[in-house]
Amino acid sequence: MPFPRGLIVLSLLAAAAADASALGKPEFEFEPDPYYTAAAMTVPFSTGAASAEIGHEMRGYWDMAKLGFVPQFVILEASVNPLPLAGVAFRNSFGGAYRRAKVTPSLNIVEAIATGFEEPYAFSLFLGNVLDFSQGKKQTTGHKRKGYVGYLVNTGNYHIMESLLIPDNWVETEVKVKGDLVTEQRKMSWSFRGGAKSHSHRDITDTFYFGLRRDRIDYVKTPWSRLLSAGIDYRADFRRTDFKPTSHFVMIEKNFPFTTASQKKRTFSLGFGFQWLSRDKYIGEQGARRQRPESRIMIRPNLKF
Repeated sequence: MPFPRGLIVLSLLAAAAADASALGKPEFEFEPDPYYTAAAMTVPFSTGAASAEIGHEMRGYWDMAKLGFVPQFVILEASVNPLPLAGVAFRNSFGGAYRRAKVTPSLNIVEAIATGFEEPYAFSLFLGNVLDFSQGKKQTTGHKRKGYVGYLVNTGNYHIMESLLIPDNWVETEVKVKGDLVTEQRKMSWSFRGGAKSHSHRDITDTFYFGLRRDRIDYVKTPWSRLLSAGIDYRADFRRTDFKPTSHFVMIEKNFPFTTASQKKRTFSLGFGFQWLSRDKYIGEQGARRQRPESRIMIRPNLKF
């Protein structure tokens, strides 16, 4: 198994952060999701999270952007992408069924469900500022009220192309603004990011990219909840050598919250999306292995915890 060189970068950055100041008490968090499951450790350099106020959704985005990117926290995270990995396992074990799942040239049912991430897992390091939206309010278990502004490095050693695993030491660096606000009435999360991704595999194109994501779940119905209780995810990638577009990804989801018999809040979401992938994304041997057309339809059923 090729060793992800990016882990060396993460280790050096973490060591530099640890030497910068006496670290505070770490916090641990686990976030399960069929597409992205992550375990993270947050360590403050000295004091706790900066205090911030968030009210109206659009005002919250602007307030976070004004708070700056002075690093005060380090976050180490390991993540795995279950459904993209399930797609790899399905194609590897049931090649015939995978081919028969191709309903139209742009719709393969397995790919439509499994597509979401280009890698099976990743290791991440975040340096930045963590913001507390609680404003002195008593925290309730499971109610997150945090924002994150800073710099992120992701790395791994495999790439997924059409449910095929390709050995590839990759590193992704980005500037990111992210927030989570969970209350009894609503769950809201958002992120805005831009960066660059480099691959050791010569057949996979290095890119610049930017992306945005917004997801809102209204547990309490309002006149606008049918419209606002939804999510959107968009990302655009450009070839680093000439800024030529290599991919566009958009996913729109509708959220349907419900309460379980044990009084836990859960949400079923159904998303429909579209991905355009240029022929310049993969070249050489990997380009020759490619079977899908440039445009692809995606379906994303999901259970959010």
